[in-house]
Amino acid sequence: MPTPQKEQIVQEMTEKFSRAQSIFLADFQGITVNQITKLRKEFKQANVDYKVVKNTLARLSVRNAGIEEMEQFLVGVNSYAISYDDPTKPIKVIEKFRKDEGLDQEVLKIKAAYFEGKIVPPEQVAALAKLPSREELLGTLVGMLNAPMSKLVGTLQASMTKLIGVLKALEESKK
Repeated sequence: MPTPQKEQIVQEMTEKFSRAQSIFLADFQGITVNQITKLRKEFKQANVDYKVVKNTLARLSVRNAGIEEMEQFLVGVNSYAISYDDPTKPIKVIEKFRKDEGLDQEVLKIKAAYFEGKIVPPEQVAALAKLPSREELLGTLVGMLNAPMSKLVGTLQASMTKLIGVLKALEESKK
């Protein structure tokens, strides 16, 4: 018989999984308590939820959220890094954390990811870390949109400068 606490956890995780842009499922064995505390702080700064949930409750939550494909990866000890805005943030935080702490790929090993509506197997997760963030993509887009306008302004400005020079020369010659 499920307890009210477990029902609340399932309801909370179902809601989180349902609105997530990305979920990274990681095995957190081999990490010290101090490292986990530091990792949680880094996730919080990046606006990423980091949760550890029992597999039985996680199974119910992923079913309720409609991402049953993730069930096959719910074996052993698991933690969930959940992002609601930029789907690449969790993996970028994890990769930076590994590098800063001098950890190899086997520590905080990514088992799978749910990335913008699709399950990504562990062998493809590394590619997600190399994707630019949403802010980087928007900056590139703004730069691309701004470049033609800047060239147009420069061209018009150069033409106006030449026209003014011609008009001044004409005025000088008529004096």
